[in-house]
Amino acid sequence: MLNQSVAGKSITNKLETQYKKEMEKFKITEKKLMDEEKRIISQKNILNQDEFKKKINELKNKVKVFNENRNNSLKFLNEIKNKSTSILIKAINPLIENYAKENSIDIIFPKSNILIGKSELEITDQILKLLNEKIKEIIIE
Repeated sequence: MLNQSVAGKSITNKLETQYKKEMEKFKITEKKLMDEEKRIISQKNILNQDEFKKKINELKNKVKVFNENRNNSLKFLNEIKNKSTSILIKAINPLIENYAKENSIDIIFPKSNILIGKSELEITDQILKLLNEKIKEIIIE
């Protein structure tokens, strides 16, 4: 339901767009670092050993910072995904509760926990329709 609803698709699209933007930025930086590495290696015979080591160490530090930034960015995107999913689930629960009251349903199980059941007991489409009517988008700050 999270992936099929309008709000869920909105979350997914925003996250994919942000992810692609971040990865493109990191690809550019990664290419610059690789070019710098090639340039330093090509200067190995020209530079004295201390200068060469200094440049290698500077590059290693840049790579370390790059990896930290990339990991932090991915972690942040994952946090946004978890937060937005949690908000959507919290929004779905009252809809399901209300639907159960209005239709005199005592218990509702997730589809994944059902082995066999009557197809007329399936209410996913009705809940999805309610969700799409009530919640169009989840806004994360």
